[in-house]
Amino acid sequence: MELSMFGREDTNSSQWGEVHGPFMLEEIVCQAQNMLTSRGIFMKSNPLKYALPLLLLQMSVIIVTSRLIFRVLQPLKQGMISAQVLTGVVLGPSFLGHNVIYMNMFLPAGGKIIIQTLSNVGFVIHLFLLGLKIDGSIIRKAGSKAILIGTASYAFPFSLGNLTIMFISKTMGLPSDVISCTSSAISLSSMTSFPVTTTVLAELNILNSELGRLATHCSMVCEVCSWFVALAFNLYTRDRTMTSLYALSMIIGLLLVIYFVFRPIIVWLTQRKTKSMDKKDVVPFFPVLLLLSIASLSGEAMGVHAAFGAFWLGVSLPDGPPLGTELAAKLEMFASNLFLPCFIAISGLQTNFFEITESHEHHVVMIEIILLITYGCKFLGTAAASAYCQTQIGDALCLAFLMCCQGIIEVYTTIVWKDAQVVDTECFNLVIITILFVTGISRFLVVYLYDPSKRYKSKSKRTILNTRQHNLQLRLLLGLYNVENVPSMVNLLEATYPTRFNPISFFTLHLVELKGRAHALLTPHHQMNKLDPNTAQSTHIVNAFQRFEQKYQGALMAQHFTAAAPYSSINNDICTLALDKKATLIVIPFHKQYAIDGTIGQVNGPIRTINLNVLDAAPCSVAIFIDRGETEGRRSVLMTNTWQNVAMLFIGGKDDAEALALCMRMAEKPDLNVTMIHFRHKSALQDEDYSDMSEYNLISDFKSYAANKGKIHYVEEIVRDGVETTQVISSLGDAYDMVLVGRDHDLESSVLYGLTDWSECPELGVIGDMLTSPDFHFSVLVVHQQQGDDLLAMDDSYKLPNVEHQKIGDTGMQQRFSAEEGFTTIDLGKR
Repeated sequence: MELSMFGREDTNSSQWGEVHGPFMLEEIVCQAQNMLTSRGIFMKSNPLKYALPLLLLQMSVIIVTSRLIFRVLQPLKQGMISAQVLTGVVLGPSFLGHNVIYMNMFLPAGGKIIIQTLSNVGFVIHLFLLGLKIDGSIIRKAGSKAILIGTASYAFPFSLGNLTIMFISKTMGLPSDVISCTSSAISLSSMTSFPVTTTVLAELNILNSELGRLATHCSMVCEVCSWFVALAFNLYTRDRTMTSLYALSMIIGLLLVIYFVFRPIIVWLTQRKTKSMDKKDVVPFFPVLLLLSIASLSGEAMGVHAAFGAFWLGVSLPDGPPLGTELAAKLEMFASNLFLPCFIAISGLQTNFFEITESHEHHVVMIEIILLITYGCKFLGTAAASAYCQTQIGDALCLAFLMCCQGIIEVYTTIVWKDAQVVDTECFNLVIITILFVTGISRFLVVYLYDPSKRYKSKSKRTILNTRQHNLQLRLLLGLYNVENVPSMVNLLEATYPTRFNPISFFTLHLVELKGRAHALLTPHHQMNKLDPNTAQSTHIVNAFQRFEQKYQGALMAQHFTAAAPYSSINNDICTLALDKKATLIVIPFHKQYAIDGTIGQVNGPIRTINLNVLDAAPCSVAIFIDRGETEGRRSVLMTNTWQNVAMLFIGGKDDAEALALCMRMAEKPDLNVTMIHFRHKSALQDEDYSDMSEYNLISDFKSYAANKGKIHYVEEIVRDGVETTQVISSLGDAYDMVLVGRDHDLESSVLYGLTDWSECPELGVIGDMLTSPDFHFSVLVVHQQQGDDLLAMDDSYKLPNVEHQKIGDTGMQQRFSAEEGFTTIDLGKR
């Protein structure tokens, strides 16, 4: 460049104007050369006149504005997609863009083309990720209930909406262009997209709830219906020429190439990398991007959007880890968080309220009424079909609202139709506004009406204390995150002393954070996908427990499950399984992990949230397990180093009684030393008045055990306040392998005076929180009794036969126990 040009005043990187096209006036953009990067303000160069600085400004403003609007809309439970569309509305011609000076500076014609192109690339990758998270086999798992509801959710609005157009057209008269645009809008309003529904469910934390699973299957059925209708409509409206036949056959050929060529290549490369010694990158990232580009380019060459090929390539690939997880981790950051907001905001930038209000010839009110009637028919059709399938009225209404929620797929379809002139600007504006309005109201009402925890409220008493009093079978649900949780859980099971006359049923639930797939998963272990890496870890967990079952064959029976869901809502799976399996006690790990020297090695905040949610909604008693198995070599390898000494800290209250009931069961084990430390205040020495007689009876029973058995000890500690209580607890040292304690106590008790002012982990209670200190080296089980048990009925469906009626030497398995619910059995003769 000539130096003399540095002093010249900058011109815009592009100019635009209107020219006469073959059918109407069209905009033409003239892009200037050498206007990519600015020379800087010190050289009297305006950065906003150049393409790259303008692009960076546009992206920054869109992302910041969308985040701010999302914060404002969060109390109304609105999603990020709505915030991004509203960002475009605010920045576009409806509000700020009404100012011509601002519009020419922030969104000139050339700048708009550049950000549209870049955001479309991001959207193509995002749609590929959405397809990648879809498990195509889920459609086969949809039952007749989901098929009926999903079909009705599409058929009702589509048919009644088009009948409404025909009726209005014949009675009042509608121009042909209005009929065409409205028919397209009706087909869009009737649709419910599977990726959008799962996204909404995940954002509302009900993806793995009973309603969420039903909505997932219904949305898939509804989307399949829309695909068939769209295909039939295209075949009917296409010109009956060889060209259209070639185009259709080429699209089908592209799908076949994607499934039978691209998919095997990517799967083979992934398996090859997984088996290699160097596992730093187990996904063939660059080959995937290359095939993604080829599929997208092929789609464009055949007359469909580039996102078509990208989406179906994603659908063809296996969801979940390792492929789905790794690709999502690498691509979502820039595709979904950087470029996608720009793509969505552009739909808002194209929305102009003034064009709607100033229009008098295009029947605005009539189009909006037809759209609202269509959504109303969709709501009524879904609710009616749900009611026919005997769904509760509250769940039926919430499902209908969920099926009315729309998002990225519908916005994308509307933009494509506008670019293809299937819908005009006026209809486009109305569709976008209606999507925002209907989706916003539907999301808010679902949050207001649906409470997943209501399902987990048990109608019967499910506590350890009730199990002991009425000779019921003990049923445990063990939550595990990894293999490291297994040894201490095995020790806990062994300490509960399962026998043939007093057997234990337990259920293991491997908790996996949902990554790389759209729908939640709760399934028995034997039904898991063998190619999923989570299956391998679950198999290690199951094998460890099966080895333990061999030792107690006939006295211990198990079922093994895996739950993959967002950590924010995985407590739904824990409570669902506990309710369905009539568990007595849920045992879940503490959110802090301890290193071998006793210090805190890792803190997992999401696990703490899970524990709090389970404590709040569990249908039975809950125990939080503070595992210090690795401390000072206490980690056992299954049964080689089991617990020898267990202590119970008793202060008083329902939770302490529940923990003592479990301790009483442990006391029955012959080779286990069990000590109960009863904290009492001086003033209570002469007062034997207990708030609950069961508590008094438990203490009396334990005293009797201590008098008759040498390994059972009852210790009474007389303390004046919380300071002396702390001193007694601190003196425990390393004498015990496990300490049991109740979560909640009487906070007015003098024994706790001075200890209730501050607590780091209130979910553990006062004493439990104290025992999390690195000064202690024993494991801790903090027990919380089922809430509201005074009003619950008795459930004796798992009552055990009396021991005195059992024949001596009878080694047979309990009849109720062996055939129950498909428990796994261990046959030592075949191993």
